[in-house]
Amino acid sequence: MRRTIAFVFLAVLGVPLVVRAQLAVQVAMDRDTLVLFESIPVVATVRNYSGHTIELANQNGTPWLSFLISDDGGATISPLEDRYIPEPVTLAPGQTASIRANLLPHYDLRQLGVFTVRAVVNGGGTHALSAPFQFTIENGREIWKQTIGLPIAEGRTNEEYRTYSLLLHRTNYDELLYVGIQDEAHDLVYGMMPLGPYIAIGQPSVRTDNRGHLHVLFRSGPRSLSYDEIRPDASMEKRVVYTDVLSLPQLVASTNGVVSVVGGDQVYPHIEHVMTEDELRPPAPLIAKPPKKKHWWSSSPPKPAPPGTNTASTASATNGPTTNFGVHAE
Repeated sequence: MRRTIAFVFLAVLGVPLVVRAQLAVQVAMDRDTLVLFESIPVVATVRNYSGHTIELANQNGTPWLSFLISDDGGATISPLEDRYIPEPVTLAPGQTASIRANLLPHYDLRQLGVFTVRAVVNGGGTHALSAPFQFTIENGREIWKQTIGLPIAEGRTNEEYRTYSLLLHRTNYDELLYVGIQDEAHDLVYGMMPLGPYIAIGQPSVRTDNRGHLHVLFRSGPRSLSYDEIRPDASMEKRVVYTDVLSLPQLVASTNGVVSVVGGDQVYPHIEHVMTEDELRPPAPLIAKPPKKKHWWSSSPPKPAPPGTNTASTASATNGPTTNFGVHAE
């Protein structure tokens, strides 16, 4: 009787082990150190190890993919009201799918600290839990800050304000430049956006225009400068890279509040050149006149020597020492 109970118990335990073996899930991030209020992108990779197709879909409001997040003390980070809902995925045998998600809008991660994230898959009659991945949220080093008023929209009377700030954050390989966008009066953070690697040669050039957009020009390489235009809603309007080989690019503001870049050569995005009609049909090249021949360039045969001229003695006198073949008197 005890053997029968033990057999049934092991059989029950063996069912979830077989089910778990059908799927494998991993979670990873491009960087394990982030700045406070920065997006927290993760990639969950799911692989089907079974011999049949598995359909992963949300059921009754429960997502098939979720994340289990805890702080360094082991406390669980609660999800926000805006829950993460993934798209359905169908995996053939041996197939792998990578799902990208931003944790910041869906979990209470607006705080400093060390956190651990696991990916959880529940769907298609399967369950899988990934190995933990640890990441850290830190403060950046602020180097510039300014609050400006936005143009009053049509039909509105209240003026809005934005506080723009530039921050630096050191990673394992680079120092990254960030721009933060906030409404400090209402305690709202619109975003913390990485602008890219920063080389500390001089200070970034910063201006705001008549629309409330922020313009930043900074050194991003030994011979290159990056230019970014950021909207008040923390979205990117424009991103251009210039080289300073021929001239140094500079931010210039006109009298009507329009900001533009003057100087430098744009290398990204690449500017397509449309050929003109003259370039498509260039004029025929001019035929160069042959150079005037000098006397020692002449290819005409030499003139004959006048009668009675001793050409042999002349040649002998010209080309080498003369030998006297005369008879000596004794």
